[in-house]
Amino acid sequence: MKFESGNGVYSMDKWRKSDKKIAKELFELARKRDYANLIDIIQLKSKNLTIPETIWDLREFLNYKAKEFDQKYDYRYSVLDQVFANFIREDLLSLDEFQSLSKEKQDQIQHMVNILGKLS
Repeated sequence: MKFESGNGVYSMDKWRKSDKKIAKELFELARKRDYANLIDIIQLKSKNLTIPETIWDLREFLNYKAKEFDQKYDYRYSVLDQVFANFIREDLLSLDEFQSLSKEKQDQIQHMVNILGKLS
């Protein structure tokens, strides 16, 4: 996919070696934050386990979250700009945390955020 900014036309699925390392760190940071949020929710839900049926509700919830995580955490470079834009939309990462990436990648991620409807 091609992306045009004021600085030129870029391929959205091309990643520089230096950007790949930073992207992996940011990806793992988002995952860590998401798991921390999930643990908090599980702890709250487990406090409300008062009858046996609520155990199965918790299992259903965990199955749903497992599928959601499997879909959300896709580290293919061809979709990583969109994955990062979704992390921003979900407040797992902020645009400021992408400052270490090349300007080109920052622009591409900002473009995806705009496409997905969250203007900063």
